[in-house]
Amino acid sequence: MKKLLLFLVGVFTLTSSVFAQKPAQIRGTVWDNNNQALPFSNVFLLAAADSSMVKAALADEQGNFVFDDLAYGEYRVSASMVGYGKTVTPKIVLSEGNPVVKLEKLVLTAATNVLKDVTVTAKKPLLEQHADKLVMNVESSIVSAGSTAMELLQRAPGVSIDQNDNISLKGKQGVQIYIDGKPTYMTQEQLANLLKNMASDQIEKIEIITNPSARYDAAGNSGIINLVIKKNRNFGTNGSLTVGGGLSLPPAYAEGIEGNMPKYNVSLNLNNRQGKFNTFGNVSYRAGQNYGINKFYRTLDDRTFDQSTLRYTESNGLSARVGSDFFATKKTTFGVLLNANIGKWQSSEPSENSTVIRDHEEVSSSLFTYSSPRMAWSNITFNTNFRHAFNDKGQEITADVDYSVYDNKNRERGMITEFFDRNGLPSGDKLTVTSDIPNKFNIIAAKTDYTLPLPGSDAKIEAGLKSSFVKSDNDIKFYNDGAIDMGRSNHFIYTENINAAYMNYGRKLNDKWNLQAGVRMEHTVSKGESLTLKEQKDRKYLNVFPSLYVTHVINKNNTLNFNYSRRIDRPDYKSLNPFIFFLDPYTYELGNEYLRPQLTDAVEISHTLKQAIVTSIGYSYTNGYFSQIVKNARNEPEILEKLIRYNPNTEIDPVNVSFATLENIGTRQTINAGVSFPVKVSKWWNMNNNLSAFYAIYKGELMGDVLNVANLGYNFYTSQNFVVAKGWNAEASMWYNSPVIEGMFSGREIYAINAGISKSLWKNKGSLRLNVNDIFATARWKGQTDFGGVKMNISNVWDSRGVRATLVYRFGNQNVKGARSRQTATSAEQKRVGGEGN
Repeated sequence: MKKLLLFLVGVFTLTSSVFAQKPAQIRGTVWDNNNQALPFSNVFLLAAADSSMVKAALADEQGNFVFDDLAYGEYRVSASMVGYGKTVTPKIVLSEGNPVVKLEKLVLTAATNVLKDVTVTAKKPLLEQHADKLVMNVESSIVSAGSTAMELLQRAPGVSIDQNDNISLKGKQGVQIYIDGKPTYMTQEQLANLLKNMASDQIEKIEIITNPSARYDAAGNSGIINLVIKKNRNFGTNGSLTVGGGLSLPPAYAEGIEGNMPKYNVSLNLNNRQGKFNTFGNVSYRAGQNYGINKFYRTLDDRTFDQSTLRYTESNGLSARVGSDFFATKKTTFGVLLNANIGKWQSSEPSENSTVIRDHEEVSSSLFTYSSPRMAWSNITFNTNFRHAFNDKGQEITADVDYSVYDNKNRERGMITEFFDRNGLPSGDKLTVTSDIPNKFNIIAAKTDYTLPLPGSDAKIEAGLKSSFVKSDNDIKFYNDGAIDMGRSNHFIYTENINAAYMNYGRKLNDKWNLQAGVRMEHTVSKGESLTLKEQKDRKYLNVFPSLYVTHVINKNNTLNFNYSRRIDRPDYKSLNPFIFFLDPYTYELGNEYLRPQLTDAVEISHTLKQAIVTSIGYSYTNGYFSQIVKNARNEPEILEKLIRYNPNTEIDPVNVSFATLENIGTRQTINAGVSFPVKVSKWWNMNNNLSAFYAIYKGELMGDVLNVANLGYNFYTSQNFVVAKGWNAEASMWYNSPVIEGMFSGREIYAINAGISKSLWKNKGSLRLNVNDIFATARWKGQTDFGGVKMNISNVWDSRGVRATLVYRFGNQNVKGARSRQTATSAEQKRVGGEGN
């Protein structure tokens, strides 16, 4: 470890004077459409991959320009002048065999002619396939307006979300969610709340990275999903205002649900760029009502438990993002950023839970529970960042320091259970349970990345260091009829420190082959301590994560990509707390302090045809795979003894309790394949399609039985975009997830069809969108298990169908682009997670 750190520090001190290459140059002349030279035109050298600016020049009196001392690579040249339209050249390749390029005349057309004859509108396709990721451009989707981030992920290609809000990618759970290139240090529950309260209008695009390189954190065995928040880099003051509202449309099978539960959202984006400062801000407020119906049918020998829960909830959330970049010099940028997410979720009226117990198909007893849960959160992150470019050849260093405080408070204001005998008459005393479950995280993370192009070759070295410190303080208190329940109360503190170092070597071997190889090392030290039980669990481990990427350009229409990486998935902090979490009198959740991380090796080969049609096939092997399982207390003597000792009411028989927990159950092998392809049906009709399939094999030991099950699953996404008339656009989309097996549970298919229409307003400064989600109310989940003595059927219905209207108005300067957009700190963050062109 010390040798690697010393080596990385040595790399940081290298300079580009180590080697020399033949001088590379691009020159040319700018003319107008009357065949006259245009003196003093603005000429820009752009990176071909993402059109980011590399250099700027001013043509001389004869319209001539030249770019000297260039690194080998692929470029474009853009020319413009006041009163004329802009022109951009095709791709230019500089290499050892072609170091100097003299361009043909760059011809600019007078703007008067352009404005008379042509109106140009630019719109990115919904799906874009890059070498290392699939990009879903949310701004291009009509049906995404007014949605939440969680709903957007449900529609993303290859992504599925189960009844517990677990996110899977190509059939594998353990996805890491990033926001603007930064990991979210949250539990599953906290992350779900964040995504459900984040408006889609804040999101520019979703990047799906199945096999991340060594530059990324190694966490997440099935890859990374990065949500890129909208940014504005225009000069002057500009912004946009979004206002939306909608109603739920409950289906007939949502028994007991009444009303349409309104929803509202409003967001404001502001940007001001003057001189050396770029200041930006976004504030979004979202409020609404929702419903949910959960049903469980459990069988224990000849006894059955028929449970049904009906829940009305209301929530509101305020999120804000404020920052500023200071361009100290042409090569140095400093930035600060504040992210805040504050909100609450609660039952708008007491949730109703009924349980009917039958012996030999005859009702023997029943219970009825009213509960009033409330959740509040306040998540604040402060970031300061720095970027310095040593030259215009790509040598740069970046640094980030983050401090986050996640303060979450869960309360049960009064869970009242009434018990009844076989005749429906009251039996025994009522049970009143209240709880306080505060959960506070303090996180400090610092990282630095260095990029060094190697002169004299098409190669570069990337290296970096990162250190993070996390402390989770979870003080759970349960009360039965006002008295503290020592059997379920617990104060649990978890601390974790991860130190990481990585190095990547990338090289363009020739015009056909590109190579990138990397390795990342992470050293983890953690401690879980129950102050109540006076127990402590310490862990230390070192992991090495190699990665390899090879690209072969067969010809101009065909490209092959090969990639391999190793990943780790660590349990969340709540799952390591060894105490019992009370859900209802017969359902519990139990932490597992012995839960180990799972490691995954994954390989993928993909083929790209004409930069449009992408096919892929991959294989992954996960060792120490962990999954949620359900156990019966009667089969777990230690748990049963504890439940009996702290039984809060004689009407509850602990023998009939079931509880959910996470356990390492063995191995998982996954074979996946996918294809993504756009289709231009006509001038007014475009299609985007994605199909993914996977075959998963689970092997191990579970509850004393041998686990050996396999499952073939698939999902697809299709979007149809129509130009209806001038200023009018329409969209119809569908996503489908096939039946799947995850550990001991199997689930049925789930799908939804959405549609929307939009109208441009106020000379394209605004738009009005109307959409309907889950038109046929098919997005509901059903699952079952019959393994290890546990037999259970589950169904979940949620607020999936609704109609929404969204109005967007853009104001200020929307046309003049900032000259140094690639030097903003947020752009550097985007590139660190594989932004466009990387």
